[in-house]
Amino acid sequence: MLVPLQTSGSKPPLFLVHGLRGITFSIGSRFAAMLGGDQPFYLINANGLDGRQPIMDYVHDMVVAYLQDIHQARPTGPIRISGMCPGSFVAIEIARALQAEGRDTGPIILIDPPAIPIGYEKRHDTMDVSPELENRFYQELRGRLLEKASDPDGYDNLPFDPSDPKQLHLATMIGARTTVAFARHIPRPFSGSAKIIVSKERAPGFFHPHLPWHKLLSGPRAIHVTPYSHDTLFRAGRATLAGFIKSVLEEVPTLAGQLIQPAPGSGQTSVKAVF
Repeated sequence: MLVPLQTSGSKPPLFLVHGLRGITFSIGSRFAAMLGGDQPFYLINANGLDGRQPIMDYVHDMVVAYLQDIHQARPTGPIRISGMCPGSFVAIEIARALQAEGRDTGPIILIDPPAIPIGYEKRHDTMDVSPELENRFYQELRGRLLEKASDPDGYDNLPFDPSDPKQLHLATMIGARTTVAFARHIPRPFSGSAKIIVSKERAPGFFHPHLPWHKLLSGPRAIHVTPYSHDTLFRAGRATLAGFIKSVLEEVPTLAGQLIQPAPGSGQTSVKAVF
């Protein structure tokens, strides 16, 4: 479900794919303003919240649907693709498909993906879940959604009304099905250019040569390590995150090596490694 947060501007539009639960709380109009008035910005939430589109539980189906939305919004010209958390794997497949069409996508931007993908070693095509466990998972997701919705500092442009039982149910089902989709998905190596913005606790997974990302990202890549945890990156660190994304969208390619630079807007230190 495409959410146009800022459609004006002369720069290549940025499309950001949702994270694990399918619905993005922390990225909205305030975040779009942080990217600047000249940056078109579209958020992609999982389908189904409107009650008309089907809720999907396969990454392949997400990629097909999101590509259609992108083509309708921006049928020609250069674009930029980004993904949050496990949504990075959807973003990679979208970028792969667009590049095969000959579209200029620039480097893909991955925002704090998991150090080890959920479905990296084995796809769980069939999941034998008892009704009791399924109900517990549903209730847990529902509680998390309500908790996030009650925190005004934790979301920006809430995409559903938590006081509406039908919308809350759909949001919960989207979270459950999207989690299943990521568990089923086995990511493929991507040879295109990639920029990774990662929290401090997930950073080691992107530098260790025996962990999956060294195989999954076979092309040139740069890793920006922020001083935030995964949770605070999307809350207290939102301004820093927006600053990093802006710098990635505007930066000139650099020589391979390692350098220390200030994290934009934070006054703190971050590490950037280029491979």
